[in-house]
Amino acid sequence: MSTATRRLAHATIAEFTVAAGQTATEGGLATASANDGEAQDGTGDDGIGIFRASAAAGARVEVTLFGAIEMVTVGAAGATYGSKAVAVGATFVDAPAHDSSGATDNAIYGIFMQTGVAGDKVGMLLTASNRGSA
Repeated sequence: MSTATRRLAHATIAEFTVAAGQTATEGGLATASANDGEAQDGTGDDGIGIFRASAAAGARVEVTLFGAIEMVTVGAAGATYGSKAVAVGATFVDAPAHDSSGATDNAIYGIFMQTGVAGDKVGMLLTASNRGSA
């Protein structure tokens, strides 16, 4: 087995609590859990980073995040921790559910790292992309 190379000079590394009943696997995909500040092993396109160690539920574990975190203003529809974020004017809100018709394709600017209501300033993991039709 070869040795993996790490270059983390400009990485954002944050500490999370492993969600109840969940695990964290070193080198595995970390996704946001149901509560602010919690993460768990995950799949799909909602990943926030890579676990730096394995850990059991309730333990604290570091995650190398996929991007920088910036403070953004929450719009009228609100923000939910772990949800994808879309822009509405100069604010950000939870992205609508995606469907295969293309009717809800939106530019995704990040993933909320906190829950908030209109006017709140919350952290958003910057991960700009455009959801295409399934």
